[in-house]
Amino acid sequence: MKDYVNWAILAPGRIAQKMAAAMNGEANSAQSKIRLYAVGSRNLERSKEFAAKWNFQKAYGSYEELYTDPEVDAIYIANPHAFHMDCVLAALNAGKHVLCEKPAGCSREQLDKMISLAKSKNLFFMEAMWTAFNPCIAEIRKAIKDGIIGDVTNIDSRFTNRNPYDPNDRNYAPDQAGGALLDLGIYNIYFAMMISNFSPIVSRSSQVRMLKGVDAWNGVNLTFENGIVTSFQSAMDTPSTTGTHDAVIYGTKGFITIVNFFMTEQADIHVYKHKDEGSDNEIAREIRCPFKTNGYEYELIHATDFILQGKIESDIHTFKKSEDLCSIMDSLRADWGMKYPWEK
Repeated sequence: MKDYVNWAILAPGRIAQKMAAAMNGEANSAQSKIRLYAVGSRNLERSKEFAAKWNFQKAYGSYEELYTDPEVDAIYIANPHAFHMDCVLAALNAGKHVLCEKPAGCSREQLDKMISLAKSKNLFFMEAMWTAFNPCIAEIRKAIKDGIIGDVTNIDSRFTNRNPYDPNDRNYAPDQAGGALLDLGIYNIYFAMMISNFSPIVSRSSQVRMLKGVDAWNGVNLTFENGIVTSFQSAMDTPSTTGTHDAVIYGTKGFITIVNFFMTEQADIHVYKHKDEGSDNEIAREIRCPFKTNGYEYELIHATDFILQGKIESDIHTFKKSEDLCSIMDSLRADWGMKYPWEK
């Protein structure tokens, strides 16, 4: 039995570059269980360039060659999310383990098909939600559990970018599941789910500004069963005025400020100076958790370990967590009357 995983990357684009950097960082470490094996692209030259840059052994000019190569153990799927389902199902049917970029499915219906097939094939499958494995967030959750800021009441976050409108860009194209929610807002939701200990969501309200069939901006309020409320905004055409995408977790005794909450390496824990009133506070603790490489390595290591252990499901970012996340996005889209072309 092998003590390593031959990893392949499907679709060598921008996100794949980041995963490849993480793979290289881990593959070069002592006792590594990760092998950089193959790259698959619809463009052979692009595949060759990517493989040469990131030290992969093989470069293929089609996805099908990844599926049929018997030496490929696991595939990281990095193409736009509108194409995830077909690639995930094809990879699983070919007997490959799968780590699929978020959102794995554009809808709960798509996600259910992937999870069902992974179970029937007895293969590992996980949505690549790197935020779930973030060391800084783990420290934040521990501090909350220790009661430093008292009981959590509210979570505010904002993830907004100002990108020019281009009907051919995937972010603005309905047939590619464009829109801010699935690309950016998914992080706001999952972050709040983590801080709320994955308490069920009991109510929601939202506003949306649509542009050519996709959500260019949205503002959402969610209430969890344990009473915690989150408010967030995500947008494709509205900038962050600070240059970062930040969050604040409010508690009865203080609050936590988080820089770039979805990929954070730093947070500050503030405690109020006065018990019952006022905003005067002092920093009780600084959390600093620099990434080993770029933050993608943690989900990669986790997936590799679970594949080698013969497990099909993560115990951190479980099937149910992916399902719950996808379901709330489905619900929000339903509120907005936002359907993708294949759903009509």
